[in-house]
Amino acid sequence: MPTSSDSDARRLAHRVLVLQALAGLAVALVCLLVWGRDGLMSAVAGAVTGVIANLYMTFRALRPARTPQAALGRLYFGQLIKVIVTIGLFVLAFWLLPHVAWPALLIAYLATLVVSWSAPLRVIRRGSGRG
Repeated sequence: MPTSSDSDARRLAHRVLVLQALAGLAVALVCLLVWGRDGLMSAVAGAVTGVIANLYMTFRALRPARTPQAALGRLYFGQLIKVIVTIGLFVLAFWLLPHVAWPALLIAYLATLVVSWSAPLRVIRRGSGRG
């Protein structure tokens, strides 16, 4: 049975994923203005890569573990798979997009990373009374 903290963690994870998608969309629109259609498609590919990789990691990390060691092992394995998924999706973008705008792809991907790092920190800061 999920506890209140499990529910809070799932809510935060959902919020982070939505914010990542919104950040990716915002970057994609800017890239459309800067690089045109190729920039838009590349940025969408970068944002989708970030969201999908984080989605996998989120599901992996939120599964209950019997021991702290098992939880840590799951976290490390999840990070490894996240890196493999990211590389695979970048390669797929290279194959599927005839004119990849690498700056757009990487900026959108980095935007999703910034959200995944900063959103939980803001919640922690707010909870400790400093935010």
